[in-house]
Parts: sequence; structure tokens; C-alpha cells
Amino acid sequence: MLQYLDDDIVTLRRADGTTRQYFWGDRCEVIEEKPDRLRVRIHGAKEVVDEGDVSKSTRLRAGGVLRLSMVDVQQGDGLILETPQGRVIFIDGGDNKLFARHAAARFSGTTEGDPLVVDAMVVTHGDADHFLGLNDLRESETDARLRKRIFVAPKRVYHNGLVKRPGQRNDVDTPELQLLGPTVEAGGQAYCVGLVEDPALLAPRERNQPFEQWVATLEAWKPRVQQATGDAMLVRRLDHTTTDAFDFLHDEDIEVELLGPITEPTVAGPGLAFLRDPPDDAGLLLGLQPTARQGGYSASHTINGHSISFRLRFGNVRFLLTGDLNQESMQRLREALPDTSLQAEILKTPHHGAADFDYSFLEDVSPVVSLISSGDESAAKEYIHPRATLMAALGKASRSMPAVIFCTELAAFFSIRGMVDDPRAPGRKFFAFERTNFGIAHIRTDGRRVLAFTHSGRGGMNEAYRFTVSETGVVAFARKAVKRSAPR
Repeated sequence: MLQYLDDDIVTLRRADGTTRQYFWGDRCEVIEEKPDRLRVRIHGAKEVVDEGDVSKSTRLRAGGVLRLSMVDVQQGDGLILETPQGRVIFIDGGDNKLFARHAAARFSGTTEGDPLVVDAMVVTHGDADHFLGLNDLRESETDARLRKRIFVAPKRVYHNGLVKRPGQRNDVDTPELQLLGPTVEAGGQAYCVGLVEDPALLAPRERNQPFEQWVATLEAWKPRVQQATGDAMLVRRLDHTTTDAFDFLHDEDIEVELLGPITEPTVAGPGLAFLRDPPDDAGLLLGLQPTARQGGYSASHTINGHSISFRLRFGNVRFLLTGDLNQESMQRLREALPDTSLQAEILKTPHHGAADFDYSFLEDVSPVVSLISSGDESAAKEYIHPRATLMAALGKASRSMPAVIFCTELAAFFSIRGMVDDPRAPGRKFFAFERTNFGIAHIRTDGRRVLAFTHSGRGGMNEAYRFTVSETGVVAFARKAVKRSAPR
């Protein structure tokens, strides 16, 4: 009979003497009871992933928990949500192999004939660092190393309707107001009105290279989805008026409120306001709203600011997912919604901790745990994330003390490797470091109790916090997480 671990952290000892930690909500099966220990199998989504002994005092529970993981994809976002009944939602996927590598390890045992059914794949917006890495899920299928492969079948693919056009046409730079398709102007404000349900419906000349790759991946997945689920893949644009996109979660008492992007009526149909490049001054760095929108129109700020943003509620615990919202879009959301529509215990911090944030928005959220996805990848992708002012603002806006701020970049761990041969230059050596622990951050909850934790480069050491959330949002932290040591 499958059960679930009910202690925060449990150490399992294998027959060869090695140990591994598992966590609250992990699926397990007791196969033997001994006087001082339990023999268990740990189950993944498709197969048994481990076996060994745990302490006799290890607590077990009948039902699962909701699990959110922020994967370390360096510069970008990639999150995985698993419901208590095992439904899977991918939210973005970075722009490299790291998301696919984690997914392959986490959901081992998939095959082309028995893929992982992803109930929804949410691309919050069309910047490559949020979706290009999802193509690597498909690319992994031919990896010679079986453990690196994953086969997926996404039933639903959600996006914000904005598709980036090529930056140049016939060696001429595309004008800013044409980078996201057709626009109209009303009352001195430009609006993007070329919103699409499926990027594949646009002519190839209307899609930039990352979107070309993404469309090819979606087309390759469609037959598999039909075969695995019996239904056609649904590719759909979401906005604040959407009410049924996450109805498949209702039987688990999980509610999702779509907050953005906020579309507005225009003569050409629903439109998204073209946002502006904010002033680079102390007011911005302090999260203060500018007195006037004086910057020029910016396609980059527009596609970021109109990220799919939503609040998910499970029991007393609320998650606010924000993509790459910026100060202008945060202000728009805040002005369009009642204060209580933003409050959440868990905040996916907007835009990797960028300086372009709205402090009043953070105050309205009043988070207990803030998650920041950032990481050094290359000089070309260095944006000083997270900004020091944003980190201070999150601390000040947090609801409780203690408050928790996890950053993937800070949770990662590097080991010194010393002088090694340079494969690019025979005879040359360089002083090397190796990333031995990626900075993944986890949240698990049963709707009242919450466990927030990261790993470290030292075996058996975690940064872990446990707290409860009452029906009125009152937070009470436990003195420490509950750990069960492996039996000797």
C-alpha cells in the first residue's frame, strides 16, 4: 500500500550502507517491519526509485501534499508543481538543459509509449529564458544516457498571446512597436492587438528563432498527446478574464485565480497596453512608482509585464506566481484588484529579483516565503539579479518574522577542483570550480502546514523551515524541522 512520509526530513539507509534523504510527502511503501526500523521502497511517478531502511519512529500519512519546486536554471525561470493526486504542471523551463535534466531525474522511467502526462505547461511569457529550455525535454529523448531522457505529453499549453517577431527584416531593424505584432493607438496609448491562440497559426516570418523552435516542439508532441490521453493538445492564450483554465484541479480543492495579463477592449479587439522603459533613477531602485510614464515604448518591458500571473490556493496556503512582472505591470495589477487579491504566503518573486519592482505590490502580497530564480550564466546574461534593494524590500514587506527568502543562486554550491587541463587549449591549465549542488528550492504543503527547504553541498545538511497558516493567514513557525536519522 502506498503511503507518504509525514516527517519533514527522513534519512534512508540502503543495503550498501549509503544514505539518502527524503522529505515530507514523498511516496513510499513499507515492505517489512523490524523491531527498530522499517524497510521501505520510495516511489516516483513511474517506478520505484530507492529502497532501504528508515527509523521505526518515522511517521507516515495516507494522503499526499502539494509540491512546488523552483529549479535552478541559472538565468531564467523553471518551476514544477505536483498536486497531492499526482497531477503535474510545468511553469516555464529556462533556456538550457538544466530544467530537462532535473525533470528526467525526478520523473524517471518514462518512455515514448508511456510518457509523463503534463496536465498543463504554462509559458508565462515569450522570453527565451522562460521557455526555450522546454525544447530540451524533446531533445533529451535521443540522449545515449537513459537517465537523462524524459518523454512528456503536455495536455494543455498556456501562454500570454504575445509572439516575438524577428529583430530584423531584410537587414533592417524591426521598429519597437512592431516587435510584438500589430498595434493600435487610443488616447495616447499603444496596444498590442495581434494576440494569438496558437503560435503555429502565424506565418514563420512572423516568429523569431526561439518561437520557431518552440512551434516545432509543440507540433512534435501533438501526436503523442493524442495517443497518451485520447485528446488533442490544447494550446491556449490566457488573460485575466479566463476562468476555466485550471478547472481540472477542482476535484483536489485547488483554486487558481488568473490575475494577468490584463487585456483591454480596443477597436481591433482585446489588447495589451504597450509598456514603457522606466526611468533609471533612485525612485526605481527603491521600488517607488514614477510620477509619470515618460519613457519610450519597450517591447521587452511589454512582454515581461504581461506575464501570466496567477494565485493558487490550497487550503489556507496561497501561492502567487508572477513571471517577469515589472513596476508598471505590478502597479496596474495592484490598481485593478482589491488588496486581498494579491496576498499570498508563497511569492515567486517577479523577474529574478530585478530592480524594476513596485514596493506597494510586495506589501500587498505580504509573503512569508519569497522564491527568487537567478544565476550566473554568462556575461551576456548578467543583470545583477537579485538586486540588493529588492532583497531589502522583500524582507521589509514580509508578513512575519522570521521570513524566508530563497535564491537559487545563493543555494547553489561550488567545489574547488584546482588546476585542470583546458580541453579547448592543449597544454594549458586553469584553476577550476565545479557546481556540485544546484540551488533548487522546494515548498510542500497540505493546505495548512508548510515545509520550505533547499539542499546544500554537504550531505545531510539542509536549510529547512516549517510553519502553519491559519484560516485568517496567521503564521506560526516551528522551532525547527523534524528530522529522522537512518538506523544503524
